[in-house]
Amino acid sequence: MSLTSTARETALFAGGLVLGAANTVRHNRQGYVDPRPFSADDVDRTIGHAVEIVDLLTEGGEISWPGLRVLEIGPGSDLTTGVVMLSRGAASYHAVDLFDNRWQAAEGLYDRLNQALGAAVRPEDLSFTQTAFPRLPDLAGTFDLIVSNACLEHVADVASLLGRLRDFAAPGCRMVHHIDGRTHMRWFCDADPLNILRYPEVIYRRLLDFPGAPNRLRASDYRRLALAAGWSGEILAVQRASEGYVARTRVARRFRPYEDLDVLTFTLVASVTGDQ
Repeated sequence: MSLTSTARETALFAGGLVLGAANTVRHNRQGYVDPRPFSADDVDRTIGHAVEIVDLLTEGGEISWPGLRVLEIGPGSDLTTGVVMLSRGAASYHAVDLFDNRWQAAEGLYDRLNQALGAAVRPEDLSFTQTAFPRLPDLAGTFDLIVSNACLEHVADVASLLGRLRDFAAPGCRMVHHIDGRTHMRWFCDADPLNILRYPEVIYRRLLDFPGAPNRLRASDYRRLALAAGWSGEILAVQRASEGYVARTRVARRFRPYEDLDVLTFTLVASVTGDQ
């Protein structure tokens, strides 16, 4: 590695550490209340974002929505994805999250979305449960489809959550989870997407961890944990890093054996296996 490359790697390590520690302080004080990179007051962008998410899940999981009882994990600032799913024929929609950020939804958001979709989804059709992860003690019911977008990477105990979700799975239930394995700091997300993997566990836990912090699991980890929890599973890569970037990025020792570091964003598609 050249001197210039070494200096760059050192700067990225130090910069990510400083900004990450500042994020930790902020999130520990106010909670994880800023799940999207744009203002909730931007109604048009919020609507477009919801449609994009449902399109992404639909394509990755080859989902046919009519008649499905849907559970969404971690919907974020609003339940607009639920409106889209119901407009496409889902029989019911329920969301569950550790935080209740629905107050961030702009006034008139759902009316505008219904108009855009030509739908008539009522507020009471969008049910929600705030509860603790991974046991989800306040959740009840059974579902045909369990989905999430940019959520599972924020769950500390993914193994227990995937196991618990089997308790809510109807026969033949499927899961489709889109996962963002990049660092979540805004500039680093594009310039140094593996920044979050640079730090040894002791540094990460002491300086960069907070409720909702990325868990640093890789695509192969999610598939392995799904299989262990009683789900079949496959990974569909959506965004990959270049070979050159992966080769020159100095990650912590625990991540060096991984063969899928280039897989940055991906979709886990799984079906429940065995008897319920």
